Amino acid sequence: MPIVAKQRVHFGPFELDTRAGELYKHEFKLKLQGHPIQILAMLLERPGELIIREEIQQKLWPSESETFVDFEHGLNTAVRKLRQALSDEAETPQYIETLPRRGYRFVGEIADQVLSAAVGSEIDSIAPDVAHAEPHVAAIPPVPNAVNATVLPGGADQRWRLSIRLVALLLLPVLLGMAAVLLLPMWFGPRTMKVVNSKRLTFNEHVGLRPMAIVGQRPVTTLEFYDSMHSDGRRIYYTIDADQPLRYMSVNGGQENVLSSTLPSLVLLHISPDGSMLLIKSLGAETGETKGDLWTMPADGGPARKIGDIKAQDAAFAPDGKTIAFAQGQEIFLTNLIGDNPVKLATAPGRVFWMRWSPDGTKLRFTVTDPKNLTYTLWDLEGNGILRQLLTDWHKDAQICCGIWTARGEYFLFRQIRTNGDEIWVWPKRGLAASATEPSLLNSGGIELGSIVASPLKRELYATVSAPSVQVLVRDPTNGDVRPLDIGMPALRATYSRDGKMMAAIVQDPDGGALWRTRSDGNDKQQLTAAPMQVFMADYSPDGQRIAFMAHKPDQPWKIYWVAANGGALREISSEVAEQADPNWSPDGQSILYGQPTNFAPAPGSRWDLYRYELRTGKSSRLPDSMGLFSPRWSPDGRYVAALSLDQRSLTLIDLKTGGRRKWEGRNFWHPFWSLDSQWVYFNSGMPMSLWRLRAGDGHMQPVDVRIDPQRCSPWIANGANVDGSLLFTCIQVHRDIYALEWK
Repeated sequence: MPIVAKQRVHFGPFELDTRAGELYKHEFKLKLQGHPIQILAMLLERPGELIIREEIQQKLWPSESETFVDFEHGLNTAVRKLRQALSDEAETPQYIETLPRRGYRFVGEIADQVLSAAVGSEIDSIAPDVAHAEPHVAAIPPVPNAVNATVLPGGADQRWRLSIRLVALLLLPVLLGMAAVLLLPMWFGPRTMKVVNSKRLTFNEHVGLRPMAIVGQRPVTTLEFYDSMHSDGRRIYYTIDADQPLRYMSVNGGQENVLSSTLPSLVLLHISPDGSMLLIKSLGAETGETKGDLWTMPADGGPARKIGDIKAQDAAFAPDGKTIAFAQGQEIFLTNLIGDNPVKLATAPGRVFWMRWSPDGTKLRFTVTDPKNLTYTLWDLEGNGILRQLLTDWHKDAQICCGIWTARGEYFLFRQIRTNGDEIWVWPKRGLAASATEPSLLNSGGIELGSIVASPLKRELYATVSAPSVQVLVRDPTNGDVRPLDIGMPALRATYSRDGKMMAAIVQDPDGGALWRTRSDGNDKQQLTAAPMQVFMADYSPDGQRIAFMAHKPDQPWKIYWVAANGGALREISSEVAEQADPNWSPDGQSILYGQPTNFAPAPGSRWDLYRYELRTGKSSRLPDSMGLFSPRWSPDGRYVAALSLDQRSLTLIDLKTGGRRKWEGRNFWHPFWSLDSQWVYFNSGMPMSLWRLRAGDGHMQPVDVRIDPQRCSPWIANGANVDGSLLFTCIQVHRDIYALEWK
């Protein structure tokens, strides 16, 4: 029977016009013709069937049938061009599968289309009784009544069929019981994801790096992370710290490829369900703002197309591939690929980012940040428009964000932000008791996983694995050059005594950091704290006799302690607040000024203030008019207190002599510190990383020349000044690469 052909065949984002011999992608005509188009048409005529090489040769190279070399070269070239046009991979084919030395097969899914009119006279050659006959449905014979069947004629065969049915009916409860025994653990018991194999894919050590700030101990850009990766199952798309940041490579590893773009400050947000388009954001020249223009870009390269006039901080393709959800501040919208007539879906209780649809498209899951309290929570937007916070009864004060589903939705993975390294947790979502199942930890053994994405084709995860290293650098006050601090120990950060002769150093150990006292040249070392206590920062008293420091024990809150510089008992200060941070000595050495850390949510009803602890009375009191401030720094002469707003977008200078206040805005501010003459307050900023200083007398602000290679430190943070004008920096080298994790 002659074949009734389709005039237009749709598969994925592609459409083949079989009559015109033209291939389109998202309605754009591709520059493909000749043998590649003809081979594609042959494969699409019989999808799923093997088209042998000899058949292709006879149809497309008939005059060259005796010239094997010419045919082989021509066929291989045509298939290569066809794969390039389809963004297909020979190793992991989405459309064209190669059967070595045999032929090719179309393995993609063809969309349902209306058949065209029959081609030419082919329809007339069909026999009339076939072409014009009425459709016929075979009648299904009724099943005989079981009781009557025992007395109906039919002999042994009828009785044998009846016996089989009776046996089946009797065995059915037994089989169901056995199935229940086997499946109950799956339905009701705990389900865990186990990584059974891993493979390193990239070796550039800079995957997903971006300009960062410091919140508590944690480097962040603002509160939103944009270091996501995406995969169509054959390739992984990601960004690195480079002029052309957008990259991709095969899921099997190998060469890293560049996707060139002229868009400034490009951020990768998502990939379309069919893997053909990337959703990206361009930040332009807006410093410190995370909203940007949205664009779509072909996943195999090419010009980007802007999505209307929309500016958003995040966006994601819906499972239909035709609509996009995007976030503007707290509001969530839905629009098409052109950006026409956005429809508002919901208003979240904070800024929205890291948006991901469930595989079945029934819910949109995202992270909400609270810029005031600097917290992260996970939320669902259900199909009925109801917002619901997730894991509210899980770990107390847990900072959770940035979740993804596995391809079939059986697991949801999310990131828990911790001061000593992020963790990835797995939440089972399949089974009758899934909603009551607790998440389980995926990574352990000191491995820090960051961004993670699941393959849509196999049981494999692609994750960024970090191996950070830290060193302290010293900036020479005469020429501005930096050099490593050499005290014979791996210091994480350090601070000088007021006379510059001694140093309090946080030294790296397996559990975090321990406090040591040493001379500035590295001699006369003495350890003051030990594991499991972890120390973050310290401050020498003006007379050099005591050291105040911020520390905590595992699963315990941050506290302020002080200890004699020559060692002895650790003394915890008394305070009404559970979490304490940033100790500073008063000029007379009899008080400690401190605040609250921002990487923990305050208890209900509590407030953010600055506090002063008196050694003589052993009591703390709230600093007047300090609500909404943190990271306090007392000037060495005792006149000023510099502090930051909770969103780190302003710096306030409190004059303790006059009670006056001055406030500076318009950039990012973090980790302030004073010059020892109390004339300047220094602060770190971004993006990119920079150091500034502000003159307390008149408010004059100027940048400080910092000659630190971004490839050497990503990021760095200035910590303090010495009496000779030298500055101390903590230099962080992240060393982040992508690994493939096979799971079961």
